[in-house]
Order: sequence, then structure tokens, then C-alpha cells
Amino acid sequence: MQRPASGMSLHPGRFAGGWASTMTGLVYREVPKAACSTLGQLIFHADHGQFFVGDVHDAGDTVLKWPADGFTTALARPDRFVFTAIRNPYARLLACYHDKIRTKQRDGSYYRGNLRAILTQHYGADLSENADPRPGFRRFVLFLRDTLRNRDRFWFDRHWTPQAQHLRSFTVNGLPFDHVFHVERFSEGVVPVLNRLPQDRRPSALPRFNMATRPDLPMDSYFDDLTLHLVHDIYRWDFDLFGYRSFQPTDIMPIGPLDLAALNQRLADPHPPHWAHLGS
Repeated sequence: MQRPASGMSLHPGRFAGGWASTMTGLVYREVPKAACSTLGQLIFHADHGQFFVGDVHDAGDTVLKWPADGFTTALARPDRFVFTAIRNPYARLLACYHDKIRTKQRDGSYYRGNLRAILTQHYGADLSENADPRPGFRRFVLFLRDTLRNRDRFWFDRHWTPQAQHLRSFTVNGLPFDHVFHVERFSEGVVPVLNRLPQDRRPSALPRFNMATRPDLPMDSYFDDLTLHLVHDIYRWDFDLFGYRSFQPTDIMPIGPLDLAALNQRLADPHPPHWAHLGS
């Protein structure tokens, strides 16, 4: 049997990417580059009454994450509230590229060691500081295409794994979502989450944390015809499930509200469309 992709699980009781609050009923399924730092800080605030100083991913055991023993206890709470946020695939992939490929990480090194060298030497990507980032992004998408085609799971990273694959680690194991919202409508979408918190654990304001920055260039200028088709092919289920427009990178807003019941049903389907399987 082919090994499940990053963010995907077919094993009972395995809830990869799960965060939980010990003080409230909040359970968060992390989706990288979809406001995960902000929502992780919200989970931290729910337990500690303040935000974590620094990157919340460095909070260690002060944040409850699967597979810690207490995570099962959090799932058993009667007031459990399982939520996540999703993002336009074009904007999310660009954020991955600028944050993980072009920018040094907190420790001063580049992400995943020699990944930049592979993009430079094998794909001709110019990743120098003053280079136009758009041709390098197109080479990066070619790298993703080849990673899928060759089923090279070492290089296909959780940060750019399709969001549907991340969410399925919950639903295929019998844990449906109570709330899923679009990052593009964050202020509106996060309200049901905030309403689950007692007043003394509810932040007076929720700033956005760890937002990736990119040069002031039109989003559609990153995508030539080939790149548009490759991104659609890689993230086809994300576009379809979450209501984003394909082949329109200038329009990142969702088409309409999500149908949560239908979303849970489709994500939990043990036999999704053939193109929904990463690398198949």
C-alpha cells in the first residue's frame, strides 16, 4: 500500500496537525500558510491568557499537540469545537515560495538545507536577493510537478501539501469539523471561534502573526499559462472543495460560503476522486 502523503493519515486515532486547548474545547487542525501562526497563538492565548512571545511553533509543550496524551482528553470534551481555516491556493503557494524558498528562517539558514541548491542547479531558478522572483517561482512550480510525478515524498513538503490532504487527516479518522472558514474573510470567520472562549481568555484584539511578505508585484504576473495549469492540476481539489476560482489568480476571494456538511462528507470519503490523491 502506498504511504499516505504529508498531512494525510489512514490510521485510526491519528490526528496529524492537531492543536488543542486544555482550558477550552477548541481543537485546531493546522494548515500551514493559512493563518496557522495566528490561530496557533489563539490556542495559546486560550490556555495562558496571553500570546506567546516569539513564533508560537517554538512554544514546545506549552501548547497541546497531537500525539500528546492530553490531546485525546481534549477530543473527549462535550464542548469540543473542531475548526480550521483555508486559503486561496494561488496566494498560499506564493506565500510558501517567499517564506520558505526566498527568505532565511529564524535560525539564519534557508529552509530544508539544499532545497535552494536543487532549484538553482536542476531547475535554473535565480534565487539571488535582487533577482526578479517571478521566474524562480515558475521553476519552483515545475519542481512541485516533478515531485508529484515521481512520487518523491521526501521533497513534497507539508507547507505546500494541498489543504484537502491536511484536513483529511481528521475526517478520515472520524473527526468532522465544526467550523471551517476562508482566510480571506478572517475577521468574519474567526468570530465563532472567539465566541467559544470565556471572557478572561478572549483576546481584546487578534493581530495577524508571521505573515509572509513579498515584493509589490501583481499576483497574476507570477503565473504564465503553464504555471496556471500546473497549479490547477496540483491543487485541483482545493479549488473545487473550498470554492476558489481556477485560472484567476487576481481574484483570490472565495466564490461563496462553505457547505460544512458537504465538506465533511467529501473529505471523509475513503474513495475520493483519483486526482485528489497526492502523487497518485
